[in-house]
Amino acid sequence: MYIIGHKNPDTDAIVCALIAADYFTQLGMEVTPIRLGELNKETEFILKHLGIQAPELKTELEQDAKICLVDHNEKSQSIDELEKYQIEWIIDHHKFSLNTATPLNIRAESLASTASVLYKMYIENDLEISKKIAKLMICGILSDTLYFRSPTTTTIDKQIALALNEIAGFEDLEAFSLQMFDAKSDLSDFSAREIVTLDYKPFEFNGKKVNIGVMETTNPKFALDIKSDILEAMKQEKLEQGLDGILFVAVDILNEKGTAFTLDEFEINMIESAFDSKKLEDNLFDIGSVVSRKKQIVPKLESYFA
Repeated sequence: MYIIGHKNPDTDAIVCALIAADYFTQLGMEVTPIRLGELNKETEFILKHLGIQAPELKTELEQDAKICLVDHNEKSQSIDELEKYQIEWIIDHHKFSLNTATPLNIRAESLASTASVLYKMYIENDLEISKKIAKLMICGILSDTLYFRSPTTTTIDKQIALALNEIAGFEDLEAFSLQMFDAKSDLSDFSAREIVTLDYKPFEFNGKKVNIGVMETTNPKFALDIKSDILEAMKQEKLEQGLDGILFVAVDILNEKGTAFTLDEFEINMIESAFDSKKLEDNLFDIGSVVSRKKQIVPKLESYFA
């Protein structure tokens, strides 16, 4: 069975593919973790720091291969031609939209990180959590909660992170999280198109195709300084993908605020109506204390398009 995170993988998707592979291996199954895209700078930093090899990049599998989806369940975010494969498992923390032809095993909870869900699965099955796995779990939680700043964070996520650190032994979780976020923020060698699509997910709202890119950073000024390049990259992406709308949000991790880049009238109306936003200048909006796409951006757009 292949363990697969979503396209444009973030840290949680990558570490959870590795964690789930260890989980199923301890249960006596033969599994292989894979990834559907390149690592971001944060994930590269984590794996290098921990001395762990990334899952193999693999975008196509043999017909009828058995798969486990981690950190996602939407077809548009998964491996191409998903219907060719047998979904055996889904382990996730997002809302569900996937229909399947056959029954399968699903574990999903409204926690901030899929790593937290996997931790509970280990405990329930009395499986060993090694120091390596504990560190990967903590990194998934720190990344998805932005060191517990995100509104997706639950008390359980915090408790799990502290329990895991009894095994992992990080001296200072906050200091390590800042190292992670600083690594993520170093995008100097990325093109504007790569920045827009680095943490990028497709959505459909009442028949409208809208893709949303997010840049979580300790240096939001970097994005503002290349605003014209980002807007041009958004324009190209919108045309090439045949989108109704495209949104890019620079999330200031330390100050917990979001700045939305809007392309044209469609996106401007969307932001002005969906958010209590303040126009900063042409194509830029201050959308306030917004740090979570899942909890704070997508629900508002769902309400707007409904």
